[in-house]
Parts: sequence; structure tokens; C-alpha cells
Amino acid sequence: MASSSITDRLAGLLERTPPFDTLSEAQRRDLIGDMTLEIFEPGEVILEQGQDVHRALYVVESGLVRLMNVEENRLIDMCGEGAQFGSYGLMQGGILPYEARAVEQTVCALLSADHFRALLKENDEFAHFFEEDIKRYVRGLDTDLDASGAFLLFDTALSSLLRGKPATVSPEATVQEAARAMSAADADAVIVVQEGTPVGLVTEGDVVEKVVAAGKPAAETPVMALVEKPPIALDGNERLFDAVRTMMRHRIRRVVVVDARAGQAGHEGAPHVLGLLSTDDISHFRGLDPVATTELIERAATVEALADIRAESNRRLLRLYQQGVQSEDLLGVIAELDDQLKRRVLHLVERRLRAERPQDVPEGPSAAWALLSFGTPGRRESTLYARQDNGLVYEDPTGVDDAARAAAWYGALAEAACDAFERCGFAPFESGILARQEPFRQPLSQWKAAYRQWAEGVDAQATRRAAVCFDLRPIHGDEGLADALRATIAEHTPTPRLLSILMAKATEVTVPLSFFGRFELDRDETGREGFDLRARGVRPVADMARALALEVGYLKSTNTFDRLRYVAASESPSAAEAKRLLPAFRTLADLHIRHQMRQAEVGEPPDDWMDPGTLHKSQQNLLRETLKAVQEVQQTLARRYVSA
Repeated sequence: MASSSITDRLAGLLERTPPFDTLSEAQRRDLIGDMTLEIFEPGEVILEQGQDVHRALYVVESGLVRLMNVEENRLIDMCGEGAQFGSYGLMQGGILPYEARAVEQTVCALLSADHFRALLKENDEFAHFFEEDIKRYVRGLDTDLDASGAFLLFDTALSSLLRGKPATVSPEATVQEAARAMSAADADAVIVVQEGTPVGLVTEGDVVEKVVAAGKPAAETPVMALVEKPPIALDGNERLFDAVRTMMRHRIRRVVVVDARAGQAGHEGAPHVLGLLSTDDISHFRGLDPVATTELIERAATVEALADIRAESNRRLLRLYQQGVQSEDLLGVIAELDDQLKRRVLHLVERRLRAERPQDVPEGPSAAWALLSFGTPGRRESTLYARQDNGLVYEDPTGVDDAARAAAWYGALAEAACDAFERCGFAPFESGILARQEPFRQPLSQWKAAYRQWAEGVDAQATRRAAVCFDLRPIHGDEGLADALRATIAEHTPTPRLLSILMAKATEVTVPLSFFGRFELDRDETGREGFDLRARGVRPVADMARALALEVGYLKSTNTFDRLRYVAASESPSAAEAKRLLPAFRTLADLHIRHQMRQAEVGEPPDDWMDPGTLHKSQQNLLRETLKAVQEVQQTLARRYVSA
């Protein structure tokens, strides 16, 4: 193979592979001079478990490598294109705790140990990437991955999942020509493309329902007559998780995959269509179809059916967990499923009430309403043990009679909805904030007034209790009402008083760690030793992130990961603390969800109570290190905000 060809292959690999893609072009060129390509045959051992000589970092250019603890017969990971292995030995030293074996013919790029370690010292972002990789390995020490799907994690690029060229036609095509294109490509859908841009998507079902059944001539009917709106398109570099989340959110079965670079500056032409990804493809690649759960939810006719679906969805989530999906993505899937289920509950409840009490249905402005989610579900961080934490807002009535009618109607709606949520397995609440309670079921003007008072901090206890209301997210109904409340929050925050109250609440919780770095264990009502990981680990970080996000005016997302990432990249005086909290929160969230998944696996009801003694020794050390970091950040932020 020519030297220039190898150089080009290495350059392309580094350019598209984290964390090398964050290096400058000059740094990557320097790396290429110290890298080699090696080919490994199927079944060949690349790294032997127990060896203590660590010569290189391996980056998979093509093929598949299995990492396995052969002594325990436990799969650790499956490394496809762009994945790396070997960093554990280079960074930790000692004997290698796993074997690396080629599953199929594999080409790896090797970076020498000396150059790798030099980069760790010189580049903080590069070092952080691999430190997190080590932590991910430690967090998963007690997890048996599902080998059938572990290598196709949610980080997989969409472009690598496409099978064959898509069927395409121009907007000027007829339905008959579209059908012929589908037949030629052995596809059940065709993409309508105009100058490289997808402008429509037509399926076999559309042709049958809208043309054949309607008795229209296929040879004369324009294909665009079957198109109601442009299809949703995702870039080929986006992740499988992005496609799954998009399909779940929009309740669709297909997304068009494009090469968005073609439409950017420096590239000619419009975005280039790469292919079509369907839920069947996802099911084929991953061994399950989480989008199917949302379709079951949409068809459910009773609350009891929804309760059964939610119980079944936990088993589907367990499968994702076993396939190595990371905690942040898994929490995102849980949030999407919970949102869909709650919306269906509200639809069923409202329809029943309208049939039973048609004379009580509000008319005029007060007919507009929305259910708001707060706290953990508001931040999209619910685990298997999920809570409600919600409120209800409706447009202000125009008169006394309308006000009484609206209050009675929304009171009945909130009561029925909260009861149905409980029947579906959602715990009543954590914060004491629930839509069935009158203070949290008010017209828009009252909610605005409440947010103003909370922001001013006149009643510190009221502000503390309502802190989770700043995790505002609409679940169902008129999103304009939620937008109006966000505008109110933006207008009246941050105030020094509010930040002091919120930070005091976030920093007064003691993490379960003694002065000497030992775990402080409690006993629950059944006598189990341990501690509430959520209350004494996860929640303090979420509370600190909320205060820091409000300080910099970040309201785009309420998610703790998003908040910390934004503050860490900002000019906030607490940016450094946000950077420390982000990996800490990732570890805590990961251990928390893994704890509940293990409970679900053996049929136990999920809870937040963790006994660190059940963890692997390395996991205990990681948890101890993480809690210490949270403790130190709490102390720093308390001095900076609470005493002010």
C-alpha cells in the first residue's frame, strides 16, 4: 500500500474520530508520522489479558474488535469503526484486565505509547476524553453486555447503518413512476428530491390508500399530491440515538439521512441524500425497536393498557442497558417514553371528562391549557422509579363565571390525570408540587405572579419549595403558555436573593462521605445499610446546576447535562465548578440507573437506596472520588453565593 494512501486514510480517520477531531490539523499531521496501520484476521488476539507491556493506543479504522474479560467470561465492549482500546493499560499501568480479539478482519491505527502520553499531558480536552473512558469502563465492571447489539451503541453514525441506495424521484414524477422506483430498489418508500434536497416522502401505503383505493390514475397523479409536508432529515454524522429520539418524538417510522456538509460553505450543491432509515432498520440493527413502544402507546384505549405498556417498556429499557447504552441517552429514552405515555393519559382522561360533563367544558380563552412538568421529569432525568412533579396552567378567564367554571373543570382534570399517572406507576411527587393541588393549578397570570415572587425571594421557604418549578417543561397542551412562563422567568432572574436561596438549598445536603473519605451509611425502614444515592448525590448536583444556569440566563434546556455543559463553556465565575460537576453527574447518574436496572433484572422494585458494598472495588473508589468532588464544589459555591 502506497505511503500517501496510508497517510490519507489516517488523516481521514483522525478527522472524524473523537477526541482527535478536536486537535488542530497540524497536531493531527504530527500524529500521523508516529502511527501505523495493522491488519488483524478474524479470531486473532490483538491484546492478551494479563499482559503488562502496553505499547500503543488502538483506533479501529474498519472491522470489529471484542473486548472481553476471559477469566470471568464477561463481555466488556464491542469496538467498531472509530472506537479506541488500549488506553486503560497506557494510563493505569499494571496488567490488562481484558482481552482484545478481532471478530472479523480488522484494520487498526496504532499510536505509540510515548506520543499518547505526551498528548495527555499537553492537551486537557484530550486527557479528559480518555479519563472519562476509564470511568465508563469502571462504572460497567459489573455489567454483562448483550453481544448481539453492544457494538451498535447509540453513538453509531447514521451513515454507517444505511443499507443500499434509496429510491428517489423528482417532484415532477407521477405516482406510477414513484411506484416503479420503489419496485426497482426493493423499497417500501420513495424520497422526492429537488436539487439534492428531500422535499417529500411517499410510502407504499400512501399509494394504496390515496391512489389505488381512491380510484385515481397512477400514471396521471403527481407524486407531490401525496406529500403533506417535507420529511424530517438528519445528517449522516448524527447518532442512532438522535434518530430514535426523533422518531419517538414525532411518532414517525422513517427519517431521511443526508450529508449536510454538501450544503455548507465551501461545499457545492444542496445537502446530498444518503438514504432512508426506518424503524425496521433500527430493529434489525439493535435487536429491538423502542419506537414501537410509542406506537403501542398511541393505540392504547385505556389507562390499564398504558400501565401494562409502561411495565413492558422497563423490560425494553433493560435490553438497551444490557447493550451498553450510556446513562444520558438512556435517561433521554425514558423521558421520551414517559412523555408519550403521559400525553396519551391526558388525551384519554380529557376525552372521558368531556363525554361525562360536556356542560362544564371551558369556552373562550380559558379553553387553552397545558400540563407542566417540574423537577426530575421536567429535567428529562426520570429513572425507572419515576415521579410526577407537575402543575397545570390555563389562559385567564374573562369573567367571574368563566373563572369558576375553569377552576372546577381543571380541578377535575388534574385530579383524574394525577390518579391515572399513579395507576401507571408514577410516584405521587417528590417536592410536594402536584397539579391536583390548587396552588399549582392556576391561570397564567397567577403563575406569572408566583414566579415573580419566587425570583424575588421575599419568602425564602416558598422559593426553596418551588425551586423545582424552574425546571419548567410543557408535557401536553398549549406550549405558548409555557413560553410565557419562561419569558417571565427570564425577565425576573437572576436576582442575588434567588441565587443565594437556591444555592443554599443545593449545598446544605451532605454527601454520604466522612471527613476521612469513608462512606457514611444510614439504615432504611427495612434495616438495609446504605444511603439514598439520588437525594444525597444526584439531586445536589442538579440543584447546583439549576442555580448556575439561571445565573447565566440559560433557559433553552432544563436538563442537568445541558445546563452544566453550557455554564462550563460560558464566562460564568463558576465555569470551572461546572466543569467538575459534569463528569461527577455523569458518574452518579450512571451508577443510579445501573442500580435500578440490576433491580429490574432480578424482579425487584427499583429504588434509590444503594449499598456501596455491593459495588466492585474500583466502582467504590470511583463513587468515593465523585462524591468528594461534589462535596468540594458545594463548599466553593456556598462561599461564593450563600454568604453573599
